[in-house]
Order: sequence, then structure tokens, then C-alpha cells
Amino acid sequence: MLLLESDYISYKEGKILKTANFKVDLAKCIGCGLCVKVCPGNMVGGNVLLMENGYPKFVNEGNFSWKGCWKCEHCLAICPNGAISILGINADEVSKKPSKSIKEDLPKLMKFRRSCRDFKKEEIAEDIIDEMLEAVSHVPTGGNNHGLEFTVVYTRAAMRHIYELYKGHQVSLFDEENDDFSELRVYDAPHLFIAHKALSERFNDGAITEINLATAYFELLANAYGFGTIISTYSAELLSSNKEILKFLRIPENHKIMNVVGFGYPKYQYQRGVKKTKTINKIK
Repeated sequence: MLLLESDYISYKEGKILKTANFKVDLAKCIGCGLCVKVCPGNMVGGNVLLMENGYPKFVNEGNFSWKGCWKCEHCLAICPNGAISILGINADEVSKKPSKSIKEDLPKLMKFRRSCRDFKKEEIAEDIIDEMLEAVSHVPTGGNNHGLEFTVVYTRAAMRHIYELYKGHQVSLFDEENDDFSELRVYDAPHLFIAHKALSERFNDGAITEINLATAYFELLANAYGFGTIISTYSAELLSSNKEILKFLRIPENHKIMNVVGFGYPKYQYQRGVKKTKTINKIK
């Protein structure tokens, strides 16, 4: 396999990347230039990718900035032949385009999902939660900013400890058969999903938008897996005001929480969606 590799020095330590590590497989590249055309850094006036001798070339691999590499992997995703790898990721390692049935399935799911307030005691397997988190990590962020974080409660035991911190004392009467966290406004959900991010004076609105998007993505995804969900803004206020809970959840005090998603196996199964209408202003 012939590779055209931009000059760089690799400083890859774990997941910390200091260079883009942009590579082109000459045997696959057809010189279409799509990667250059869709590069966000190029679109905002940067000089990130250019065509040289019929092939794409990375100009400055260490420039991760607004007019540099956004780490978005658009170049990898757009390539028709899978000729590009970047950030140590190859085309055969990423997801393929969804089937056409998604245009029918996704609207149905959006119409079918319900808020759940009755959960089974059974916990969701850790590997299934991990699988959902890997998917929701692709939620869009402004400028592909990587400051968004997720905190997830995996066990009822952890939920019980959060409840005890909220009450200010050990709740000895609560056991696996009687756990009820309704005062946390997530009812008896055995798991929590919390998206959070540090606010900055300049980009507060953007951070809040990203938090809400991640919450919506996860909530819909959990329903796609057949789980019940409940979104609570009250819980976010409750958790944010308790330093001990924030410490236990490893959420920095300067991070904003907008919503909390309680999720788990639903006790009851809905059989159909409902009919809802919204005011829609059509501008033509």
C-alpha cells in the first residue's frame, strides 16, 4: 500500500494528540478534492488542507485552532474511497452510512417515546450503557469543541448514595426492594445521564446548547434501545446545589448542568404513540 504522509512528529500519548497525523492512501485516492472542500478550517479562512500534485496535503498538523484542524474528521468521512486516515483513525474503523429505513424508523421513534416514571429494579448491563455512550459522544458541538463531559450513574447502589447525600444522612430503611428516589425527581430510575460543561463568558450560550443537545440525543437513543427515560430540570438544580453530590459525581463546580436523564428498564410497555401538534410558522 502506497502512503502519502504529511511531515509530522507523533506525540501521541494515550488519547492526547499533538498532531493530526493525516495520511492518504495513494492507491485509493482519486484526487477529487472533496476533503479540501469540506474542511471547516478552510471554510473559515484557514489554510489547512490543499491539493498538491493531485493529492490532498495537510499544511500544519500541529495547528488545532479555529483556522486549523478542528479534529472533526470531515476529510475521513467524505472520502468516497476511504483513502484518508487522520488522528490515528482509519476509514474501516468508523461507522457506515445508515440504511434508508432510518427515515421511517426515526420519526416513528420520536412519535412513540414517552416519559417513564415507573422503572424495574433491574440494572442495565454496563457494556450496553457503554455502547450508548460511545454513540452519543458524536453529538454536535460548536466548532467541534471537546469540552463537553458526561457523567453516568451505573448502579442502584450509587443512586442510593446520591440520595443519602441529598437527605444528609444514611437511609438505612432503603434496600434493593424498596429504593425510591422520587424526591430526586427521577422517580425510581436506577441510572442517571448528566451532560455538563464549563461555562465561559464568551460562549455560555453555546455550552448550554451543547448540554441540551447531548441530553436530547441520549434520551432518544435510550428509547431506541427500549429503555424508559425521564428528563428532569429540577434534578439538575438539586444536584448543582449540593457540593457533596457534585464531588461524588466528579462534576466540577464550575460546570453547568441543565438537565438530568433518569433511565432504566420500564415497568410498563406503551403500545402506541399519541397525537401532538405544535405551532409551525412556515416562511416561504
